[in-house]
Amino acid sequence: MRIQLAIAADLPELTDLFRQTVLAHGPQHYTAAQTQAWATLDPERFRQLILGVTTFVAVDDTGMLGFAGLGDDGHVASVYVRRDRLHQGIGTALLTQVLDHARSLGMARLYGEASHFSLGLFQKFGFQLDGTEAVDRQGVLFERYLVSLTLSRDNSL
Repeated sequence: MRIQLAIAADLPELTDLFRQTVLAHGPQHYTAAQTQAWATLDPERFRQLILGVTTFVAVDDTGMLGFAGLGDDGHVASVYVRRDRLHQGIGTALLTQVLDHARSLGMARLYGEASHFSLGLFQKFGFQLDGTEAVDRQGVLFERYLVSLTLSRDNSL
């Protein structure tokens, strides 16, 4: 597995990875309406999610395995792993890359929003749960977790 920066040409495959992962694993924690709303992408919004921040993509000979993005303000914009590759260390590798990148930029604090199935990954890295918030996606309400991490040199696994 290698990790590289996302480029515009990656958008079709990343879009499919995102959608298929949400459809496959969303129903474990979300209603059918929530899963469908989450999986329905606005192309421009997804483009910004990937290219509006620094997004790292994990790749091997089977294609793209996952992605994770970091904004200039310390916002962890995304962490997704391909539906058939969960629990194989890919999310850990991607979030490690995000933390290393944040440290290289001198960031002191990261924050983000976690779903029910990504919260454990964030907590594995020491992110604290700051609360929850309700968000509306196409008229469907979701609850998500607000997480943050104060960076130091010893936040690694």
